[in-house]
Amino acid sequence: MEEKIMIVEDELIVAGDIRLTLERAGYKVSGVARSVHRALEIIDVERPDLVLLDIYLKGDQTGIDLAVELNKHNIPFVYLSANCNRQVLEAAKVTQPYGFIVKPFREKDLLVTLDIARYRYEHHRVLKVKPGIVSQSDDLRLPALPVQQAPVPEVKKEVVPPIPNFEGIIGSSIPMQRVFELIRQVAPLDTSVLVLGETGTGKEGVANCIHHLSPRKAKPFVKVNCAALPTHLIESELFGHEKGAFTGALEKRIGKFERADGGTIFLDEIGDMPADLQVKLLRVLQEKEIERIGGNGPIKVNVRIIAATNRNLEKEIAEGRFRLDLYYRLHVFPIMLSALRERRDDIPLLIAHFIRLYASATGKGVSDIAPAALRQLMDYAWPGNVRELQNLIERSVLLSRESIIREVILPVSVKKETTVVSTETDIKTIVELEREHILTVLKKCNHKISGPGGAAELLNLPPSTLASKMKKLGIVKRHTL
Repeated sequence: MEEKIMIVEDELIVAGDIRLTLERAGYKVSGVARSVHRALEIIDVERPDLVLLDIYLKGDQTGIDLAVELNKHNIPFVYLSANCNRQVLEAAKVTQPYGFIVKPFREKDLLVTLDIARYRYEHHRVLKVKPGIVSQSDDLRLPALPVQQAPVPEVKKEVVPPIPNFEGIIGSSIPMQRVFELIRQVAPLDTSVLVLGETGTGKEGVANCIHHLSPRKAKPFVKVNCAALPTHLIESELFGHEKGAFTGALEKRIGKFERADGGTIFLDEIGDMPADLQVKLLRVLQEKEIERIGGNGPIKVNVRIIAATNRNLEKEIAEGRFRLDLYYRLHVFPIMLSALRERRDDIPLLIAHFIRLYASATGKGVSDIAPAALRQLMDYAWPGNVRELQNLIERSVLLSRESIIREVILPVSVKKETTVVSTETDIKTIVELEREHILTVLKKCNHKISGPGGAAELLNLPPSTLASKMKKLGIVKRHTL
């Protein structure tokens, strides 16, 4: 049976072009409306399966007003707009569309967006949830799972093993159980996944887990840190280049997407990708093909994309640094990771896991942590999240002269959390805490960034990532003597 689509667009030429595109693709256009009133009349006569909806319409009512009515009738819709400012995004969040196309768009952009909208509608209808934009401040909006929260006593010597099939992800708290359930749902599919969360919450671990639980597990898992790649090299890194394509291209280079063919590519820090590359990435997502720099034609690639960011992409969109259509294309299946301070029940399990890991790696007989030291760690704010805890336990194991860790050294610049805050000036943002933590580590390393004993090693970060963070946080690189 033909799928019926209604077009709500007040520019006749645009509406006509859309109608031709849809009919050539085998869709039935159930009507074209230039106003909300006319659209509601069409819906009363012939219920469409999906609506293409321009936000700005002539008259007193807008596409936002019609979206409210479509939600009442449970009719999915995709927004059309040439405007991507904050007001548009806020309106999109409230009405919960199934897609967003930024004008001007190509024929293929429209058809792919419709495919994604249909998939999202069916997927969320089965799960009985709406497809609203999940931001870094939102809950996952899934029902609480019947899981006992982990106790907060001292760590036992017998370590709780990772949950089967979730190697490398430790936790038994309700937020983590929700994450495990989302991974189980999405892993068998080819759906794009967007992993959101603060720095150090374990986004790469989630991506790795999804890949290894998927039918692609025997194929490559290629990781790309978008923030660490120089702007002038990122296109070549992602898509490759032909010999002689530009000065310095002495031989052909196969890009990350080609290397990931048949498998998964993990685009970490996607929020740092330059605007011109965002357009090309959107094309890859929609057309499943890439073109090397200097190449003679497109190359088909079969790649699943998992992207991650610690940035607030909604803010990036509102300020013109991230494309709204790319956001919707990546946002088919979002997974939000909680900060460690929001799942403190997992801290004892994580400590026990890291003690076992580093005791085994170093050959030291450390097997436990003293109650007083554990209380310190339970009270700490953890601006660096799980990664910071991992680094601290590694150092503590190395420094311990007994079988039990009796003392932990926390950054002196970060105060212990208390239940009473005397003044507003005592409260620091996560960005401020991260900056102070990096400065503390740099000071201990005499401002040495890379190499043995450098800040990057202590923070368990690639030197290029640390350099990128320092630049963002306004930390000036100093040269060691």
